[in-house]
Amino acid sequence: MIVLAFGAIGVLSSLWSVERVRRLGCLRLRHVWLVWSAFVAQIVLLEAMSGILPKWLGELFHLGTYALLVTFIVLNRNLPGALVIAAGTASNLIAITANGGTMPARAAAWTLAGRPPVPAGEFANSAALSDPKLLVLGDVFAVPAGWPLANVFSVGDVLIVAGATYLAHRWCAQPAETEWTVGDAERSLGAVHAAAGTHHTV
Repeated sequence: MIVLAFGAIGVLSSLWSVERVRRLGCLRLRHVWLVWSAFVAQIVLLEAMSGILPKWLGELFHLGTYALLVTFIVLNRNLPGALVIAAGTASNLIAITANGGTMPARAAAWTLAGRPPVPAGEFANSAALSDPKLLVLGDVFAVPAGWPLANVFSVGDVLIVAGATYLAHRWCAQPAETEWTVGDAERSLGAVHAAAGTHHTV
């Protein structure tokens, strides 16, 4: 998937030294299996089996993968970039829900990416719909056909990639001796909030 590919590129861009690789290795995400389950479901069930699954079942699975992603984001909400990733996921989910489980795509972007027409009655996780709702949140951008990773993508996808990239760069910029987990991040955030509250009462 295009989000996974560009997200990986964003994360890898933060690893220009062995020390940064070590620091990123200290990051402990809660229930990361939720993300991998969502991506596997989207790739295997929604891409490879899009012509086999009944339309209603494909739409249900598509929304289900976002439920997994939302759960993961909530569990890791205090990490750097989490709000940006949440905004991107919410943007995509709103567009998909408004269109019955399919991400609407701009027709011109769909054609530019070289995507084939979706047969009537067949499920596709993204498609150029005849009557799209909230198209501005849909797949309105495209990597042209013939380019690596040619596909359509949304503003939500951009936010998700930006958030993941920011998380990697911010985490790798920590002092070498810092080895935080998500729980550590939450405790530190609580300390900051307490200090801020004390400051306002002075």
